[in-house]
Amino acid sequence: MVSGLLVIASVIPYSIRVWQNKIHPNPTSWSLWTLIGLSLLLTYKSSGATDSVWPSVFGFTNPLLITLILTTRRERWRRFDRVEKACLALGLISLGAWLLVHDNDDLTQYALYLAIVADGCAVLPTIKFVWNEPEKERPLAWCCFGTGYGLAVFAITDHTFSNYVLPIYMFCGAWCVAIPLIVYRLRSKSPLSEWI
Repeated sequence: MVSGLLVIASVIPYSIRVWQNKIHPNPTSWSLWTLIGLSLLLTYKSSGATDSVWPSVFGFTNPLLITLILTTRRERWRRFDRVEKACLALGLISLGAWLLVHDNDDLTQYALYLAIVADGCAVLPTIKFVWNEPEKERPLAWCCFGTGYGLAVFAITDHTFSNYVLPIYMFCGAWCVAIPLIVYRLRSKSPLSEWI
């Protein structure tokens, strides 16, 4: 529950900053993360990971909220590039695979792995973006999100690869985004308001 609370808490400052126009996320990427988040949630739960499922719930609802805010604000959407098309295809294949095999825990884990690969493709442009322009993102939400997933590891009672892979991947992915943002703010001695 604590890990789930941290993951949901991560969206609060982020969505406020997006609404205030202080963070300008790419609506195309966030819509992909919504689709992939749904796929991760469905496949993770179906693969038998019920002890640490709460972060996955908010791993879907958080990007959905950001996508809705961006749509409401009529942010400019752009066409999918090749990497994003691959993410979309993998996310849809993962959802389709889940629909076909959701009753079989052993097969569902492969749909989960596809969704994680799709998410990995989607996070790469964000990591590149924060290394090149760290002033345009804020680290707090990414730190909360990553820490929430990191804590989810301690809720796992059935020690299988499929139970560990999502929280460990999300922990690493979120911190790969957060670290350049933290380093930039430490070097530039940014005020606390630039961290949130």
